[in-house]
Amino acid sequence: MRYILNSAVITAPGTYEYRVIDPTLARAWAEKGSFMSTIGYTETAAFATELLGVPVPVNRVMVSMAPGDEALVVRLVLPPGSPRIDPSDKGRLGRLVLEGNFELGLLRRLQ
Repeated sequence: MRYILNSAVITAPGTYEYRVIDPTLARAWAEKGSFMSTIGYTETAAFATELLGVPVPVNRVMVSMAPGDEALVVRLVLPPGSPRIDPSDKGRLGRLVLEGNFELGLLRRLQ
């Protein structure tokens, strides 16, 4: 199974591999085939859709990755020393905050 996540989370016990990738590789991954979005916020899904060039729907679900599963991670990364985001602001982060403050990664469950 293939997923899009908004954080690099360990969804089930196992061995994982995570590597940061560039937008070109992320777009190629997204265009390669079907995936399940687990993005729970409209703004994040819209940002991922624009960045990847494929529809990324809002779908607030939890998943449990099995061996062989992989996930494209689109996560917010603020500069060191930045204050934590107030939980009440989640889902309301403007485009200006997201641009340049994200990381793309590929998470694979190996076993």
